[in-house]
Amino acid sequence: MKQIGIIGAGAIGQKHAEAARDAGAAVRWIADTSFARAAELAEKFGGAPCDSADTVLNDDAVDAMVIGVPNRLHHPLAIAALKAGKDLLLEKPMALTASQCEEINDVATRTGRIVQIGFVHRYTAVGKLAKQVVDEGRLGHIYHAKAHLHIRRGVPGLGKWFTTKSVAGGGALIDVGVHLIDLALSTLGYPEVADVSGQVYSTFGRRMRGYVYENMWAGPPDWDGVCDVEDAAHAFIRFRNGATLELDVAWAGNFPEPAIPASLMGFFGDAGGMTFELFGDHATLTSERDGALVDERLEAPAAEPFRDQFADFLRSIETREVTGANGCQGEVVQRIVDEIYLNSLPQQAAVEA
Repeated sequence: MKQIGIIGAGAIGQKHAEAARDAGAAVRWIADTSFARAAELAEKFGGAPCDSADTVLNDDAVDAMVIGVPNRLHHPLAIAALKAGKDLLLEKPMALTASQCEEINDVATRTGRIVQIGFVHRYTAVGKLAKQVVDEGRLGHIYHAKAHLHIRRGVPGLGKWFTTKSVAGGGALIDVGVHLIDLALSTLGYPEVADVSGQVYSTFGRRMRGYVYENMWAGPPDWDGVCDVEDAAHAFIRFRNGATLELDVAWAGNFPEPAIPASLMGFFGDAGGMTFELFGDHATLTSERDGALVDERLEAPAAEPFRDQFADFLRSIETREVTGANGCQGEVVQRIVDEIYLNSLPQQAAVEA
């Protein structure tokens, strides 16, 4: 039974601890800067609590590590884990920049260790269904995909690390946008990217005390804190094979409720089109039948995303080949994110233009 060390005892750490147990691994350590939080999680899922990642890194009995901490720490902890001889399940985003991702991949190659990225939307019921339908060729040649995720008025933990660029690396794009990018690319077989254009917006969070919100996961706001990241991003990605991807994500916006779906993924080919909500249980397949267009409801198979992701990680450790999201794919996603940030005009300049 593989011995797992989990770094980070927050909400995502709990997901991974439960998934490790359910997938048949043993949680050996749970590390967090808050020993009390680590102890609480260890009591529920096993293992010993500690308040330093070094304890886990220096334990030769640990086969693999899960890193689920604020984004800024992904790169240094990943490098340390790989050099310590640990295989690694690294939460998204892989790092703050593509150059950091590249360094992680270089170290993984030199050390012969496994790196899998936590793009868990691949393992949702509809995520698995989408991949199956595309792989079966039911859509024919896919020329366009689109992905959007709208939160009516959100922004996680306004004023805390989620909205501090030096810690998070960005806002809605690097937080939820990376999931949509990976799901689209993995469903399409990770086609080579030709070019990326886009724009990010910081409209609501920067109001701070005047911000009216409906949902603020990651804790209540710190009105005296920092918000220097975007709350929305819109992008257009072209691939070398001629296909395109339209991306639209927002932590917050003046969206009607419930006039439009909060999320939508769509793949459109010359033989059919498929659309689904990201958190749904079915997809709609549109195709020709007997000379007419027909919409068919496709039920998605049952799934336990985090458990299934961890089971893939355990298989990767055994086979020494990543079956989930690998580090090279994590780097591709981050290069797209970097390009969107690079190509974005300052918001006031974009308005004036």
